[in-house]
Amino acid sequence: MTICSNNAVVNGGSRMKKDLHPLFYPRSAAVLGAVADPEKVGFNIFESIVYGGFKGPLYPIHPKLKNILGYDVYPSLDKVPGPVDVAVIALNQLSTVNVLEECAQCGVKGILSIAGGFGEVGAEGVKLENKLTERANELGIPLIGPNTLGFINDDGNFYATFYPLRLIKGGVSIISQSGGMGLTIMQKALDEMMGMNKWIGVGNRAALEFSDYLTYLGDDPATRVIGVFMEGSEDALKFVKLIREICLKKPVVVFKAGRTKESDYMAMTHTGSLAGPYRLYKDILKQNGAIVADTVEELVACCKALSLSQLPEGKRVGVLTHTAGPSIVAADYMLQLGCELPKYAPETYQKVRDVIGQNPPVVLKNPLDAAGLGFPALTYGRIADAVLGDPSVDIMMAIYCLHKNWRFPSQEIIDVRKKWNKPALAYYVSTVGDSAKDREILQKEGVPLYINAREAARAVYALYEYKQIISSQTQG
Repeated sequence: MTICSNNAVVNGGSRMKKDLHPLFYPRSAAVLGAVADPEKVGFNIFESIVYGGFKGPLYPIHPKLKNILGYDVYPSLDKVPGPVDVAVIALNQLSTVNVLEECAQCGVKGILSIAGGFGEVGAEGVKLENKLTERANELGIPLIGPNTLGFINDDGNFYATFYPLRLIKGGVSIISQSGGMGLTIMQKALDEMMGMNKWIGVGNRAALEFSDYLTYLGDDPATRVIGVFMEGSEDALKFVKLIREICLKKPVVVFKAGRTKESDYMAMTHTGSLAGPYRLYKDILKQNGAIVADTVEELVACCKALSLSQLPEGKRVGVLTHTAGPSIVAADYMLQLGCELPKYAPETYQKVRDVIGQNPPVVLKNPLDAAGLGFPALTYGRIADAVLGDPSVDIMMAIYCLHKNWRFPSQEIIDVRKKWNKPALAYYVSTVGDSAKDREILQKEGVPLYINAREAARAVYALYEYKQIISSQTQG
């Protein structure tokens, strides 16, 4: 037993081994290797925690500095005036291993290890990583990394990455094996105004595997949807078994990279793991209840739809548009994925004629192209009411093009979705910026908005796919 200057009392080996809650929701934190130079990782990860709005005591640790960003600096961990839940270690790989003992003596409950130079660089790095893992496990301290960008818990205002930024609050949590791809996902999520809850850069997974993070997020009440970017894992069997359990509670969307022999080698030298045959991974993931995405764009499109929208009863899509091309492209994608575009009922066509005239200059079908008659938002809304009210339609895709003088029919789409209690999704031909205001309005009311036919189509199918996963897993 050791008593630190901060009076933390420690029984090293008796702590629960994989209790990740104190790691993701720390009451206090220290950054070992914090510096005042904005060019250094040690500054940026400290600034990120400050900028992220962390409310608890925060202690920068450096042997020579006195103040960083207005915070008093302490020469070592055992000199801080209070207990420390999480130690963020921004030191080199050798110092990282050496400082573990001090963390344990001071009662640290979780560690984030940033440094590279471990298993990804060869035999010597593997030895060092094994030493790090063994010691962390012996001490009973959960450790994220090494070789990671860090992690974010927006739910707890703890932004521990060396890329200071702020996310939009929401229910999607992401596990990423790559910092760069994790940033790509976060930037795409910001464009899409997808609310995020947690982001975890797993790095080399020395002490915590995909399955540990998946277990935690599966039980996390703040996480509604889990997204995963992975290159490879030696723990794949446990990973897919967990997906089979968790998918009954919340969707799990996986984007798997490393699909060729060449990229398999790249993955090994990136995070030290073998990627494995892609087709095998994909089939097993789908068989066990994962939704598999082929790109970052698909991953975010699926996660956003699943976090915002109700699920459709089936895969029959009613498409409404005032411009043919985008609806044909979207229909192609949806039909290839497995959706159906049913014929509307005669009563639906009569309702449409009552709105746009008994002899409209268009062929009434699905997709329903109202052409110029559908430009006014109020008219578009009345036609949308007929489409979504059709008994053969389970979900509606509403397509509209940005125009200087005609507003988007966002409120009308929201109104018909509520009236018929069926899911609706909007696909606006627009830029990210020009549709931002309507994206916020629609998504607050459970209508995901996309500006790309492929992403919109993938989102529609993901909603049906998850409905099927729940049904099959429950029955199976």
